[in-house]
Amino acid sequence: MEFKRRKIRSDRLSSFGRKPTSNFKLPELKIPNFKLFTPRNTIIISAIVAFLMMFAAYRIIHGVSLKNIVFFFGKDLQEDAYGHTNILLLGTGGEGHDGADLTDTIIIASINQTTNQVTLFSVPRDLYVTDKKVGSMRINNLYFVGKKELGSPEIGLNMLRSHIEEITNIPIHYYLKIDFKGFKEIVDAVGGIDVNVPEAIYDPEYPRGEDVGYETFSIAAGLQHLNGTTALKYARSRHSTSDFDRSKRQQILLYALKEKAEKMGILSDTGKLQDLYQTLQSYLDTSLSLREIITLGKIGSQIKKENIVTLGIHDDPTKCGGLLYTPARDLYGGASVLVPADKTYGDIHNITGINLNHPEIRSGDVKLQILNGTKGIGLAAESKIILNRLCLNVVRFGNGQSKDVATTTYYLKKEIPKSTLEALQKLIPGTISTIVPQKYLDLPYASDSDIVLELGADYLDHKMKDSFDGIVSLTPSAPISGEATAKQSGATVPVPASTSTSKSSTPSSKTPAPLPPKKK
Repeated sequence: MEFKRRKIRSDRLSSFGRKPTSNFKLPELKIPNFKLFTPRNTIIISAIVAFLMMFAAYRIIHGVSLKNIVFFFGKDLQEDAYGHTNILLLGTGGEGHDGADLTDTIIIASINQTTNQVTLFSVPRDLYVTDKKVGSMRINNLYFVGKKELGSPEIGLNMLRSHIEEITNIPIHYYLKIDFKGFKEIVDAVGGIDVNVPEAIYDPEYPRGEDVGYETFSIAAGLQHLNGTTALKYARSRHSTSDFDRSKRQQILLYALKEKAEKMGILSDTGKLQDLYQTLQSYLDTSLSLREIITLGKIGSQIKKENIVTLGIHDDPTKCGGLLYTPARDLYGGASVLVPADKTYGDIHNITGINLNHPEIRSGDVKLQILNGTKGIGLAAESKIILNRLCLNVVRFGNGQSKDVATTTYYLKKEIPKSTLEALQKLIPGTISTIVPQKYLDLPYASDSDIVLELGADYLDHKMKDSFDGIVSLTPSAPISGEATAKQSGATVPVPASTSTSKSSTPSSKTPAPLPPKKK
């Protein structure tokens, strides 16, 4: 799927005419040198009359302004097999900034129109990728390199989109890219935003505009009103926090913008949407048409805070999303990069598939208890760690009453959607039972779990592997047949095998080519 950039204009609305279905003919008026009711004019006039009648009825019922009538002509959005519309949100420095085309903000907004739920999934800018055309680099550099070396912004955006789809296994239907100035403009255009800052930030090395040098940026914890300049600094600051913390702040800012726009009535007023777009036009690049933006505005006005979930992947294996690791810097020219712990994108596919497509799991509505019914040691604990990384809610784990259980079984303590059970069974195959053994309802096994997962001997044949097992030293070598591998202390650490390299991008030594320094 290739994107085509569109400059959104209000004159792109489609015509409303339809051919008459009746054989009835209106009498022809005798006007000198002019026939009002020609076949063509009849179609046009009929369409106008129908339109005015429709508008009059809507106006009487709802009392809306003439501007809002354009909402009738919003366009259906593309969806995936789960009914989700997925939009790639990108933030760049823009003209005049060092690293102007680095996409330091990469977020997938996955929208379910049926349930009015949204998942914001952040991809870290330091994720190391390999492209067969332009070589190996951080993912935030792909758009810049594609645009520069392959000839156009569209090619760069499509290259980045393609890699995001490969990494996450999520089809991307649209993209929207905005630069720093545009972000400041939109925040100022709505009169600033209110953000509850969870932790104070003190950053003495915040880049000072387009000049060389730094300035101090600080913000106190608590509820803060941010103008465009301060909001941008809050989004970009990294010195005293991690890149993952910065991703969370960017997600918080997106929600604050949505709330302010809704409060001002922007999302439900087409005229205001158009005015805002005109303000941002020079800073914005999107594949969304005007009619699709209108539809998004309608959807956005109906989304509540509790239906917005924020997720991301990072390098803390003890927490939800901890699927990456950080290789030694000297192997990447002193640069800090991130690599999937499972050496492929399989774990990332699991976390996106579960958390985007099965909201009842991600919301914590499905609570698991894992019990080891085998002679194997620590299986329940290992399973808990792996499932927690995928953001599943494991409320209790331990040994089962017996160590001779043959079959892994999901005992259901309440009704669970079939699709949810199928998702869990892809991770850990097992049978389903609606009858929970009394032994697992009484102490010491009693818990508030919704599912008791008892691991049987068959689990040993296909047990989940901890992707971090054996990772001692992180030393990739030159790519071989699309996969860079190296061994040190028994650890194998490849670039994901699903990517490939060309001759022009293959390093001549065992050390990957140095990456450019990161920009804030």
